[in-house]
Amino acid sequence: MKQYQIDKEQFISDLQGLLRIKSVRFDCGPETEKAPLGQGIYDALEYMLELGRRFGFRAKNVDGYCGWIEMGEGDRMVGIIAHVDTVPVESEGWVAPPFDGTVIDGRIYGRGTSDDKGPAMVALYAMKAVADSGVKLDKRVRLILGGDEEAGEWSCMKRYRRTEELPSCAFTPDAEYPTTYAEKGILHVRISAALDAQVKPISLTCENAYNVVPAFASAVVDGVRYEAQGKAAHAMAPELGVNALLRLCGQLREKGVDHPFVKLCGMANAEGFGIAFSDEPSGKLTINPSIAKVDAHSADLRCDIRIPVTFTDKQVVDAIAEKIAPLGFTVENEYFQPPLYVEKNSPLVTTLQRVYRDCTGREDEPVSTGGGTYARAFENAVAFGALFPDEEVTYHKTNENWIVENIWKNHQIISNAIVAL
Repeated sequence: MKQYQIDKEQFISDLQGLLRIKSVRFDCGPETEKAPLGQGIYDALEYMLELGRRFGFRAKNVDGYCGWIEMGEGDRMVGIIAHVDTVPVESEGWVAPPFDGTVIDGRIYGRGTSDDKGPAMVALYAMKAVADSGVKLDKRVRLILGGDEEAGEWSCMKRYRRTEELPSCAFTPDAEYPTTYAEKGILHVRISAALDAQVKPISLTCENAYNVVPAFASAVVDGVRYEAQGKAAHAMAPELGVNALLRLCGQLREKGVDHPFVKLCGMANAEGFGIAFSDEPSGKLTINPSIAKVDAHSADLRCDIRIPVTFTDKQVVDAIAEKIAPLGFTVENEYFQPPLYVEKNSPLVTTLQRVYRDCTGREDEPVSTGGGTYARAFENAVAFGALFPDEEVTYHKTNENWIVENIWKNHQIISNAIVAL
C-alpha cells in the first residue's frame, strides 16, 4: 500500500466551507433555470468544481443538476460518484450548528459530514494526492457530483447520462466498507382511503422525508392533542430508529380510538402487510411508514420499502393490496428504483476488496445494503466506503458527524483505489 499525502488542516477548512452551504432540496433557495435544484445545491456544486479547478483538474457544471471533475488522460474513464445535497435538519439537540463543521473531540459535526459531502471531499483530495505523487495513470478519473440524491428523484444522474460520458467502472463512497455488491430495490408506496361520514373524525399529521424514520407525529382527537417523539434514522435500517408515527398510533389504540388509519398503522410492518420476503444476497425486506396525513375525509400513508434483490415491486404491491383491502385502503406504486447486484468475483469487486485489505489489514467480505446509492445509475458500479464496519452510523440523524481519524484512513483507501482500478 502506497501512502499518499494530504494537507489535513486545509482539508478540514475546505470541508467546513462546503458544510456551511445549506443544500437541502426544496429548502435551499429559489429554483431557477440556472439553479434548477435550488440555489444552495448550485452553490455546493460550484464550490466543489472551483476547488477542482484550483487543483488543476478539468471541471464542468452540467446545467446546475450535476457536475464533474476529471484528471488524467486515456480512453478509459473510472468514475467516483458522490452527491452534495443533504437531508433536512428536522430535530433539535445538535451539539454544534448543523451547517458549520465544528470539530469536537476528534469528530467533525454537521449535516453532510458522512453523507455525502465529507466523502466527496475525500475523493477530490485523493485525486489531488495521486496527481501530486507523480504516479502515472493509463486512464482518466472523474469525480461525478450530483445534487438530487436524497430527494429520491435522481434528476441529476438522469441529466448526466443524457449527454456526459459514462465510466467503464465506478464506485461511490456513500455507504460502508468493504465493497457493497448488492443494494435492495427501493419502493415508495402511497396507501390511501376516502373515509365514510360515519367514521369518527381525527386529525393526524406526520411530515417527513420518505427515507427517514419519523421523529415526530401529532394528532387531535375530540379536541385533545396527542404527540409522539421518536428517533430519526435512515430508512435503509429502520430498526436503528424509533418510529414516532407508529408510536403515536399505538397511543391512540391504547386510548380506545377506533379508526381505520390507526388499525392500518397497527399492521404496517413486513409481517402485517404479508411482505416478509428475504433472500441470500441481500437479506430481509424492511418497511418504514414515513409520512401521514389524516382528516375527516381521507387518510393517507406513505411508506419506504427496501426489497431484497430477487423480488419485484409488483410482488410487494400485490401482497399489500390484498392485506389492506378489508380496511378500505388501496395502494399505489409511486416510485421504484430497481436493485443493484454485481457478482462478488467481478474484477471491480475483487480489486476494491484487495485495496481494502491492503489498506486496513481486515478480511471483511463484501456486503449488501438496504441503502440506495448512485452506483445504481451506472453499469459496473458499486458502493465502496466511506464508513467502517464498526463505525457508528450518524447520517440522517441529529448530530451527524465523522471521526476525523477515519477521514484520513478513507483518503488512503480511495487514493489507492484510484490507482488500482
